[in-house]
Amino acid sequence: QSAWFTSGPDSFLEGTNNILASTTLPPNMVATIFADTSTQAIMDGAFTDSTGILQAVAAGAADVTSYISDLRDLWNLFAGGNTTLNGPDPCFSNVLFFQIFSTPWHTIEAEVKRFRCLKVPSIKGRSDPAGAYLTSICFGTVTTTTAENTFAGVEGGREVKLHIVIVESTLDSLPFPVPDFTSGQAGLEWRPYGRLVTEISTTMGSPVNRVAVQELAKTSFLRA
Repeated sequence: QSAWFTSGPDSFLEGTNNILASTTLPPNMVATIFADTSTQAIMDGAFTDSTGILQAVAAGAADVTSYISDLRDLWNLFAGGNTTLNGPDPCFSNVLFFQIFSTPWHTIEAEVKRFRCLKVPSIKGRSDPAGAYLTSICFGTVTTTTAENTFAGVEGGREVKLHIVIVESTLDSLPFPVPDFTSGQAGLEWRPYGRLVTEISTTMGSPVNRVAVQELAKTSFLRA
């Protein structure tokens, strides 16, 4: 899976249009368009861990910061979590999860429920409700121990601190409606994601969240 973007103001829309155009234009023209607009792909974890935690821990990290939008991806890294999840369509393979921590997932769930959350403020000058997409921004730290997992390349018995920033919204990871590539019409609506970014920025910059954001920055980014 990948989403395409450019350096332009309608970044995701322009990136999608460039990809669609690349199926009909000659290669040299496509290369020029991509270079001129800085068209690039954003890759995700596809059908395995999308938190980045597994890869970091497998590489030896003991202090990890992760941004999470779907808590199921976090729970499934812990003891008792799911090992597989049905794919979104019969054409897709199942999502695979690897339990690399010995702490039961429901214990971590209880800790996460005690995380500090920011207040989502109203956005002035808009007729639609504030927080139309952003649900919450919460953060905190949990300490756990690795469990041996040969497939994931993780040895057991290592203490790991996870600094977790959870950004939940009503938007899915993919835009809707789903593109109809047979007709050549993208049908992708990226603008809500721009609105979501605005809501996140406004929330982070709100005076009511100043102390909490300073704490978030200190625990997640400014550690010695």
